[in-house]
Amino acid sequence: MKQIFLSIQKRLADNVPALQYIDKNWGQLNIAKPPVKWPCCLMDIDSIDYSQASENTRVAEASIILTIADCHTVRSSANAPNKEDSYAILDVIEKVAAILDGYRVPDTTQALVYTRMQKTFSDQSYDVYNLTFTTAWVEEQEKGGTVKVPPLIKVSLKLPE
Repeated sequence: MKQIFLSIQKRLADNVPALQYIDKNWGQLNIAKPPVKWPCCLMDIDSIDYSQASENTRVAEASIILTIADCHTVRSSANAPNKEDSYAILDVIEKVAAILDGYRVPDTTQALVYTRMQKTFSDQSYDVYNLTFTTAWVEEQEKGGTVKVPPLIKVSLKLPE
């Protein structure tokens, strides 16, 4: 999991310059004055489901939640000047989705699939949206209970002409 989060964090930092703070979600937005820079992206795991593929091999399917939040600095009413700036969080969400949908953490996971966007909070201070991405990987259990994640096998088919 650590490799997945670090890879997603780097990809966002390299490709979504609008994000001012990218971190693991440890409850920053639950603090009265959130210790983040706006807009921010907080990453966490929603769930991992495992299924047995063979005696020592299992498949992990994970849901990763990216929480995108931004504070209100511009009014959005129809008569407000620069009202389009109040919708900037939607531009950030679209960019994050485009950058990560189909992204494959090298030698670890299947491609991330963007499956859901949900608004989870809004008040006079800031808006919060959760983006859900799913992915999967294979884990092999070695003697002694350690788990190794083998590189994924690529299969290409050449069809007859």
